[in-house]
Amino acid sequence: MTDNNRWYSRRRTLKAIGTGGLAVSLAGCNGTDDGSADGGEEGTDGDGGEPSGDDSASAASGTVTIVHDTHLQGRYGSLDEPANVASYVGLMDRLGEEYPDALRVGVGDDLASSVLSSVFDGEHIVDALNAAGLDYDGFGNHDFDMGPDTFRDQVARSEFPWLCANCLDDRTGEVFAGEEGAMRYALTEVDGVTVGLTGILTEEAPNVASMGEHAEVTDPAGALREVVPRMREEGAAAVVVLSDVASPVVESEVAPAVDGVDAYVGDHAARTYETPNVVNGSLVSAIGDEFEHLAELHLEVEDGEVTGHEFTRHATAEAVGRGLEPNDEVVGLVEEYRSRLDDAVGEEIGRTETTLDCREAVVRREESNMGNFIADAMRDDTGADVAVQNGGSIRTDTRYEPGALTRRDVVNVLPFGNEVTVLEVSGETLRAVLENGVSEVERLSGRFPQVSGIRYAYDPTNDRGERIVDATLDGEPIATEETYTMATNDFIADGGDEYEMLTDVPRALTPGNGPVLSSLIARRIEANSPVAPEVTGRVTVRNPPWEPLVGASSALVGRL
Repeated sequence: MTDNNRWYSRRRTLKAIGTGGLAVSLAGCNGTDDGSADGGEEGTDGDGGEPSGDDSASAASGTVTIVHDTHLQGRYGSLDEPANVASYVGLMDRLGEEYPDALRVGVGDDLASSVLSSVFDGEHIVDALNAAGLDYDGFGNHDFDMGPDTFRDQVARSEFPWLCANCLDDRTGEVFAGEEGAMRYALTEVDGVTVGLTGILTEEAPNVASMGEHAEVTDPAGALREVVPRMREEGAAAVVVLSDVASPVVESEVAPAVDGVDAYVGDHAARTYETPNVVNGSLVSAIGDEFEHLAELHLEVEDGEVTGHEFTRHATAEAVGRGLEPNDEVVGLVEEYRSRLDDAVGEEIGRTETTLDCREAVVRREESNMGNFIADAMRDDTGADVAVQNGGSIRTDTRYEPGALTRRDVVNVLPFGNEVTVLEVSGETLRAVLENGVSEVERLSGRFPQVSGIRYAYDPTNDRGERIVDATLDGEPIATEETYTMATNDFIADGGDEYEMLTDVPRALTPGNGPVLSSLIARRIEANSPVAPEVTGRVTVRNPPWEPLVGASSALVGRL
């Protein structure tokens, strides 16, 4: 057993809950006194009830130290750079030496998305977190990027519990992946104080991740109002929430509606706060993305109540500059997985003669030659009438110059492991697909449709639902009553990015029977090299309130 795993095994978990149960209307304890509370009164619930807990909680005093959080998004980082997963864990280790009872927690969005994730299904991250001696992790939407079964597998491989109050299996009403070891909440002891921990997942997750049929995401505030009183009743003197909900939403919607939480740690969008905010007696702490920062949070508990806190935000790169050593076991994992990745995806598979445009501002609101290439591949492979690929699934936000292409390049652009499926849709539904696709171009939503087999024009200045001004197939308007076959990816077919109109349509090719999209694109490059996709006028933007980027120069020019 490694030193880190010995540290992990010292943790004494008092109670861990994986099932549902009765909601209890009780209040929690006070938060810190270093900021004003917003949106509610400390120490009471909406019915005016009094705080509750058992005798051990009311008598407890000590310091609860939380080291947070992981938000790795499937990435290891480069060992040549100061901030990487090995130095990040090294920083955890140094804090662990100073505070041996500290809880090491993640907040989800760890397993994906990256090239490593698409090849190893997130096992490389679980191995690193196991080596780090992580105590708990939360559910994040990106943890489902490879699908619900893969998430279950990685939960089972983890040497720590995954926590989530508001992601349930709709067949059982219990926490999703509970059979694999996930829990709605857990109680543990730190410095003589019983600590309750739980997690919350963004309600956007079903629209932006491949969660499957049975993972149900409920209102985070409602779920917390159920589990927080239960933790208090079972002895928790401090309650910490591992949050994959955007901090502004936590501050405006969740924290004001939930009493009894002492700290929310983490953020859906990886925001960085200099110091925690305080809302309704709850600290809200967000410290950024990947390996940039690690937070050290101390909750001071006296007679069963959190009475104050101390907070330090550590910059990983600065710590390395002051002599921080990386975790040797994690260094070994990085080297091992990088070597395996090179063997798997490093070989050249073909060449491109044109610059491939994957810039986010293009694939999410304009026609892209890379979007055309992907959509054409889906339509040609399946024989469908049309194909639609959401721009948000085309990653890297850069342009790639002509030259050699490797399998790694393809996985970089298409990291999610999506499969090709074919749907039977009416012309009316097809137009609804296009309308949904252009409904959020102002915010560069990932739903924007890159297409094959059809041409369309849209006006972003029109009201949502009335933006498609022209849509044709073979030069003729799309017929409302006609039935068309549409190739797409399983994420869209399952209603992701709010394509709910597709969830109940007939499927001519079901997920599991079609090819993995990245594999299809790699084969197409191999078979047709050199490739030279072009912009052909499939998408016309009328009255764009931005300067069109297709064909324009950009500072984001790189090599695949």
